[in-house]
Amino acid sequence: MSAAGIPGAPPARVDALVVGGGIAGLTAAWELSRAGLRPLLVEARGYTGGLIAGGQIGGVAMDLGAESVVLRGGAVTTMLDALGLEALAHRERPRLFLPPMAGDGAASSRGWGLHPFLRDAILGIPADPLADDARALLGEAGARSAARDGEMAGSIGTSPGDPRDLASLVRARMGEAVLDRLVRPIVAGIHASDPAVLDADVVVPGLRADVARLGSLQAAIRARLEERRSRPAGRRSGEVCVVGGMHRLTAALRESIEAAGGTVLTRWGAQAMRPEDGAAGASAHQPGAWRVALAPTGPGATPSDEPIAVGEAREVLADRVLLACSARAALRLLTGVPGLDPDALDIAIPSGAPIARMTIVARAPGLTGAPVGSGLLVAPAPSPATPCPVGAKALSHLDAKWPWIAEGLRDRHGDGVAALRLSYGRPGEPRPEPTLAGALDDIAALTGAQIDIDDVFDHRLIRWDGTLPPATPDYRQRTARLEEALAGIPGLSITGAWVAGTGIAAVVAHARERAAKMVGPTGAQSTGPGGTEED
Repeated sequence: MSAAGIPGAPPARVDALVVGGGIAGLTAAWELSRAGLRPLLVEARGYTGGLIAGGQIGGVAMDLGAESVVLRGGAVTTMLDALGLEALAHRERPRLFLPPMAGDGAASSRGWGLHPFLRDAILGIPADPLADDARALLGEAGARSAARDGEMAGSIGTSPGDPRDLASLVRARMGEAVLDRLVRPIVAGIHASDPAVLDADVVVPGLRADVARLGSLQAAIRARLEERRSRPAGRRSGEVCVVGGMHRLTAALRESIEAAGGTVLTRWGAQAMRPEDGAAGASAHQPGAWRVALAPTGPGATPSDEPIAVGEAREVLADRVLLACSARAALRLLTGVPGLDPDALDIAIPSGAPIARMTIVARAPGLTGAPVGSGLLVAPAPSPATPCPVGAKALSHLDAKWPWIAEGLRDRHGDGVAALRLSYGRPGEPRPEPTLAGALDDIAALTGAQIDIDDVFDHRLIRWDGTLPPATPDYRQRTARLEEALAGIPGLSITGAWVAGTGIAAVVAHARERAAKMVGPTGAQSTGPGGTEED
């Protein structure tokens, strides 16, 4: 059967084509539709939303992927307002599950314990290393070593020749204790990576420049915290979730796109693209025209693999093309684009950690009162002599964190029922193979609550292998060079986490900005992304 005969086949001509239906693609298509265009969005997988996905566990709707967004600027908040969605922040700080401090005499797995997050910190970097809560986590020697940051020249760790990774900056300024006991477990929990491979200015934009300007890392952290607290309530940074779950955001974006006349097609993927005859010489002020071959797709060999073409391709003519797909798919499509230096495509794509998440709904009266609050992050073992007593790297107490989950559980199962999500998989380690029995053992070790396997109503294991690849300094420089090269090619742009940086907020801001720039004089004027400043 030809593509033209397939139900839901793409049209022959569109004013904008968005390739990829994750949060970046949905955001971009939504922004284009707000500007008066009728975009076509194609997603090679069978669903839209990417890492923001929902499903039923224990009869209650829950997020299977990302469960929150850390706000940066106004791009997300203005989008939520436009979509009529409400965001809710959880107020209780999570905990850290840390090994004993060096030299305290503890051995083996003994001595691991829960500790509160620092009150004033960003990614575990303290605003005041000598504060009581910092001393408790770092020890007296570690706290005093970190405090020497205030006595150093601002150039230490921030000079042009210094390494740009976050671990090197923290180590140079505050020492190993801050890095190992605070920054490393938090970065592993948030970014599924090690701070040694992450560009400091990607995870905390402008941090190195702030250190150089203000004279110390702690001063830079204090300034950022003060700036955050000075913002109006609606524009403050912090971790929030869409009321009802993050999956409501991607569903609302798709509904809005289609209501505005756009089209969303799943199981269709872009195979190749070329400029329309004469389009390569188009004015930079006019959209370029592109012929893109789209084909129906089926699943790859594994759920983590890219989908594969399974039918005859159909060529679509698009005035604008925005690639919001994976890095590998985007680089493949950009190969051979006239006017694009092949050297700009010389980007080695880093591999993300193999991530597995086990969500459990069970009768657990021992968790009444949320003994670990909203959840905790587990530090990696510092050495073979001090092994971690659990396999999980994080635990979220979902019903303590989000009230709609607690309400759903009560309505379905009565009181005393909990929903917990345990995360497994660290960079450089083998693919995790968590089991229900092992997860229950981890819950007992981390919370003190014993859950019998017969008390489990439902559980579900979700894998996100290869997601959240580390944004190394070299990788960020190469993607920036690619974006600069594409800026001179009319009607073509890229977006997505692989170029935008880490976090949903960064992706949303980048996608909105790129989509707004693609709206030419033939379309309505964009209302703009509503703010993209970073913390």
